[in-house]
Amino acid sequence: MARVKTKDDAAPQARPTAHDAAALDTPATGVPGGALAAFDALTATAGVDSRAAALADSGADTGTLEAALTEALRAAHDRWGLGLHHLRHEARQTDGGDVALLVDGREVARTGEGYAAIAQAYAPMGAADERGLSLWGVLGEGHRVAGDAPFAVLKVLIEEARDFETHWTAQRGGAFSRVWRRDDTLHVEVARPASAEEALADAAWDVITSIKDRAFQRELMRRSEETGMLGALLAARHAGASSNLARLPEAQFAVQAVVRRLHGDEARSAEGYRSELRAAAAELDDLQAAATRQLSEVLRHGLTR
Repeated sequence: MARVKTKDDAAPQARPTAHDAAALDTPATGVPGGALAAFDALTATAGVDSRAAALADSGADTGTLEAALTEALRAAHDRWGLGLHHLRHEARQTDGGDVALLVDGREVARTGEGYAAIAQAYAPMGAADERGLSLWGVLGEGHRVAGDAPFAVLKVLIEEARDFETHWTAQRGGAFSRVWRRDDTLHVEVARPASAEEALADAAWDVITSIKDRAFQRELMRRSEETGMLGALLAARHAGASSNLARLPEAQFAVQAVVRRLHGDEARSAEGYRSELRAAAAELDDLQAAATRQLSEVLRHGLTR
């Protein structure tokens, strides 16, 4: 399975909720609250609490709102693991009240078009290897250091404050890491590729294995041999459950990475880099475990056995 569970799945940091547990029982009529609420739901798939709708309701001016939208979108990209760090991401409100998503100054999608359309807009920009890791360099130019380079090499690069980036290197628990410096900031990324489809399958497994009615559980396990865990679970619900799930942002986006940053003097500390690497790995474990629990609640809601 894509996810690595932490010990006892210890409770992680608070995670914003994109919708309530009854989402699969709600007719597909759009996201209540309009484009800003849809944007909040989109970034919530990355564990980012954008609160764009609340900010607009508070009377924030356009500049303040768009700065917050852009900050939240960039934070979401840090966790979606799409490998698009070499591009500039922005979000702006349109005259019609929608939220436009821009890449390098060009509009590529709007929240009003739906989450599938947004995912399809980003998809051609990425390039992944057989492990699901981005092949794109972040800096765009220059030599990339081998991911398994001796720590002494990284130590020199970090302490001398040079711009550099590494290839991916394997970490424990099926994760991978890379590091790069741009100007005065050191970026540390840890990724564990797990698509939205895989995240939903993990959640479906958790739901099915927790069912107390053993006969019902065995029946779902039998069905899963043909349709997969998620297909078996959705088939046990009402006819519209599958289409309702497809419209949720979690059907398109999932947490696959964490990026942490050091600035100034801290960005020239090799030990600081090591500390951030450990922190990023722990944060990724927590976020992916929290996402699975949240999805499990959505999939479990309404099951009576």
